[in-house]
Amino acid sequence: KIKAEEIAEPVLLPDIGVWHPLAPRVFEDSTEYNQWYDKEHAPVLGIDPKTAPTVGVILQKSHINTKDEAHYTSLIQELEARGSRVICIYSGGLDFSGPV
Repeated sequence: KIKAEEIAEPVLLPDIGVWHPLAPRVFEDSTEYNQWYDKEHAPVLGIDPKTAPTVGVILQKSHINTKDEAHYTSLIQELEARGSRVICIYSGGLDFSGPV
């Protein structure tokens, strides 16, 4: 039997966020994300944030929420391998929108 104190509290994602598969958390604004990306993540990859192109990607929150993000992770890794900075934003509202 599982004891109540062994059950972890749910992690709630903000309705709108900035996500990266290697980030320690979902960021609620691009300023905090850019600080993490430029100072911690980009140097490990050999990306110079001052000269690298930045690619923005719009995601669906439901894929992040359900851990069904392998396709996003692959795209991000490929873009970064080619020397791009990547910023991914999501919104829960996109989950119920029609095709564009």
